[in-house]
Amino acid sequence: MARPQLSTATWKWLITALAILSGLLLVIEFTHAVKPLLMDGREGSIGVTLNDQIGANRGGQGTYRLRIDSLTADSPLLAEGAQVGNELKFDKFDDRWRKFAVGEAVGLTLFQASGERHVSVIAHEVPITFAEYFDYWGRFLLAVPALLFSLLIGFKQAQGRAYRALSMTFMVLSLMFTYSFNYSPAGLTFSITKLINLTAYNLIWYWCAMFALNYQPYVQRGLRAWLTRAFMPYRVLAYATTAYSIWFGFGQQAPLLWLFTLITACCGLTIVVTSLIDGWQHSGGEIRQRHLWLLLSMAVGSIPAILTLIPTLDWAIHGIRVTVMSTFAGEILMYIGLTYAVLKHRVFNFDFAVSRAVIYSVISILLLSSFGVIEWLSELLLHGGDARHGEQESLLIDAGVALGVYLVFHQVHGRLERSLERLLFHKWHDNEHKLREYVRYAAHITAVDPLLESLRIAMDRFTAQAGCAVYLKQVDGEYKLVVNSFEQAPAILDSNDEIAIALRSDLVPMLFSDMRTTVPGELVLPMSHRGALNGFVILGSKPQAESYRPDECDVLGFAVQQIGLDLHALRVVALENEILQLAHLAEQQKNELQLMAGRRKGVRQNRPEGSAL
Repeated sequence: MARPQLSTATWKWLITALAILSGLLLVIEFTHAVKPLLMDGREGSIGVTLNDQIGANRGGQGTYRLRIDSLTADSPLLAEGAQVGNELKFDKFDDRWRKFAVGEAVGLTLFQASGERHVSVIAHEVPITFAEYFDYWGRFLLAVPALLFSLLIGFKQAQGRAYRALSMTFMVLSLMFTYSFNYSPAGLTFSITKLINLTAYNLIWYWCAMFALNYQPYVQRGLRAWLTRAFMPYRVLAYATTAYSIWFGFGQQAPLLWLFTLITACCGLTIVVTSLIDGWQHSGGEIRQRHLWLLLSMAVGSIPAILTLIPTLDWAIHGIRVTVMSTFAGEILMYIGLTYAVLKHRVFNFDFAVSRAVIYSVISILLLSSFGVIEWLSELLLHGGDARHGEQESLLIDAGVALGVYLVFHQVHGRLERSLERLLFHKWHDNEHKLREYVRYAAHITAVDPLLESLRIAMDRFTAQAGCAVYLKQVDGEYKLVVNSFEQAPAILDSNDEIAIALRSDLVPMLFSDMRTTVPGELVLPMSHRGALNGFVILGSKPQAESYRPDECDVLGFAVQQIGLDLHALRVVALENEILQLAHLAEQQKNELQLMAGRRKGVRQNRPEGSAL
């Protein structure tokens, strides 16, 4: 029984609403982080290190009663008699994920051997460490490409179940900026943000597994059949873990949450990797390359994230947790790998123009960011970031960087664009160039049948053997199949068929999804002259159900229209030749008649008078 599915329009509205929600939460958090991170470099602290890091110790996960691992010398908790090994619980359970404001009052319950008591302390000012900068900006910047991928996939591949699941995967990844700590104040907005993050985190693996199992129309046998059956109990596990996370998000104790989360993540990753390996083994050519790139990209982005859940692997270098750093690096590599796979191997089918706009925008941002980093490093190397040095040095540095941007940016940007053009878009450009060259070549073909056959070959080459059917208008108004490379095309189409009516109303390339017709195919291209539909070409579905991009529709429509004009020109030439032949024949007959008339006249003149005929 087929599962109900949202309509395409409803799905697009849903993914748009979720993107707006995620972006709004991201902006709200950023507005509260600007002052401490970019202006003050200071934050509030109660001088305590708690066993609450995800992955640091399973005891700190799933509970709001946290053990004190260390206390600073100026911690206000010391005055309240707190000691290492005691436990505490914040009055606002969301406070375990928040950075406090300087001077903020923090209420909590302190658990000691002598009993429990409620205390209130004031957060004092401390500098923000490099590890905190690294953690925060890493999470924040990774949310942006996740949101971008979610929207692009959700809109450009809105029909398929697999791509909808992948779009939701990236949508949840965009919420990972709330994974460890935030600067938003306590309140309803932050509580909702954290609840959404806790609820959706385990669904990352579920939706990713759904995508991997449905990426291609796989044959359900052998290992593939086992994976499909295993997905049903995995769905129950993922939903149960999500429900348990919601329970925890409402402030309740969930001591086994870390274990359920780890099992869910490991099982989901196992399904994803196994499915992609099986698809890679049973496919070939470009589809095999797509499976390989998906496998590598998702593995490098997922495995480090799972390692953060294993307590024994959690260790730090200068305050930076290695598992967290590996997770950031893995996700960056994942986005780079997916971007390359999208543009080079068309793992997901985005518009050509969209792909170019995205990649060139990224190039510009990276180059400008590089100049900003150069400026920061220059200031650091010259005077170690000491603000006491005069403004003249800063002005000279800024002037030097501005001059460097003016002299270098356009040169570097142009070279990078040309390099990426050759690397990523060469195949698309080459395919279009070959089709346009064919159009120029076809103009010199002087017979209808060779021209039609050459059109079939050119269409099949451009569409990777999707199949085409060429119909030409007959004297009675019907459209007859004259050239064909896929068997399902009917031999005759009536002049009142839905395809003919739609093309006569608007002489442009049309997708079959925009028409009501039983004729097989995916795209139809008109041949017209002065508003009259003289014929059309039907193209079948491309291999692996890859859709036709708008730029492909444009160049295909141009090619078919030009061939239609060539056919019209050949017909005109044929009619002119026929008229010339008829005129020549009429002239011959006229001359013959004149000769015959002259001979008869001569006979009458030479006949003797009174002689009988």
